[in-house]
Amino acid sequence: MEKVYPSKLNTSAHSSPQYTRRNLIKSVAAVASAAFLPVEFAGVELVGAGIPATTLASSAQSQSPDKNPSWYGFNLLEYFSTDPDWMKYFPYRNDGMFPENDFRWIHDWGFNWVRLPMDYRFWTAPDLFTINEKKIEPIDRALRLGEKYGIHVNLCLHRAPGFCILDTMDEKLTGIRITKEKASLFYDPRTLDAFVHQWTFFADRYKGTPSERLSFNLLNEPIVPPDAAEVAEIQKHDAVQTSDFFSPEMLQRHAKDYTRVAKAARDAIRAHDPQRLIVTDGYPGGGSPIPDLFGTGILQSGHTYNPMQVTHHDCEWVRGAVIGSDKLPTWPLKDDQGNIICNRQRLAKDFHPWSGLSTQGAAIHFGEMGCYKHTPADLVLAWFNDTLDVLGELNSGWGLWNFRGPFGVLDTERSGTKFEDWQGHNLDRSLLTLLQKKMKS
Repeated sequence: MEKVYPSKLNTSAHSSPQYTRRNLIKSVAAVASAAFLPVEFAGVELVGAGIPATTLASSAQSQSPDKNPSWYGFNLLEYFSTDPDWMKYFPYRNDGMFPENDFRWIHDWGFNWVRLPMDYRFWTAPDLFTINEKKIEPIDRALRLGEKYGIHVNLCLHRAPGFCILDTMDEKLTGIRITKEKASLFYDPRTLDAFVHQWTFFADRYKGTPSERLSFNLLNEPIVPPDAAEVAEIQKHDAVQTSDFFSPEMLQRHAKDYTRVAKAARDAIRAHDPQRLIVTDGYPGGGSPIPDLFGTGILQSGHTYNPMQVTHHDCEWVRGAVIGSDKLPTWPLKDDQGNIICNRQRLAKDFHPWSGLSTQGAAIHFGEMGCYKHTPADLVLAWFNDTLDVLGELNSGWGLWNFRGPFGVLDTERSGTKFEDWQGHNLDRSLLTLLQKKMKS
């Protein structure tokens, strides 16, 4: 049975030209595909539109935790994408039926958090406003499993009306067919209304569920592309560089477009469910905290796959987009001359913008991380050891991109791993043990 939940708010601050990805040149798509798993943006520090962070911190009541939540766990992908090509790489059935064993084993192994990165098209009609409640029932079931096993559930729109980081990929490069959004969340007012409508629906449906059990992650890895006028201006240059499209100046210029969208969703959620804990991924692409959202009660979530030459070695969807990803890496990462270009100290430097944010009214968590299956097993353990130590110094919890699958602890298919049979699954016991040791109580 389908019900229509009409949009009641015009949430756009202004009308902007509609953006279509056809306006971008191919080279942009190639580099932006790396933003699916962002690291190149980690050093981009944003400023708060001229508003001192201390003013922001004192200007809003906070619904975020008093300190960083001690959440440790995994992303579960049963509602990840309606595009079936992704099922070649991630072991999910595309039906939203999150296995109870996932919750049971996550709990039994000492973890307490799962993130559900979801595609709104599973339950939303093409008009963007008609929601099929029958298709929401698997999410209801996941929340019940979270309650049963004492696991916090973080709902995330990985694909939202008008935006998905996957749409920046070049199908000819990756071989992965993606049905892309027709309008922009950031430039089209009706699409913004549809985005807010999604979160209004969830706020109504789960009102009364404690934030200790449930949080809303507004949008996976937001990055606002240049608008049509900016693309046209850049293309006037004789030698167009990809960096022209993703320069710090360009990213800073459009940060306000994301915060406008985030605040619209926040206001709608809190109008229906005032106590709900809301999470934003960093900007751009999960890379840096967002000063304009300090003091709003929104928890800020980082994603780290730094450096991608290690974490995405020979990964199918970044081939040709990340220089050096096809070469067998080392950890610490070295260049062709043997010079260290990334190590624990460099990680600490890259993560420094995330330190001490509690004084600015912002709690943090790292909701994605991991190494793909082609990275050698010994490098994976060494990289995790250093990365988790650095996150521990930030007093931040963390989550791996997979539980089962090529970034996880079960069924990774990673060559060189001494797998243990676990009820019909291949368990990477060495990685699991390391993760358990790095958790803080």
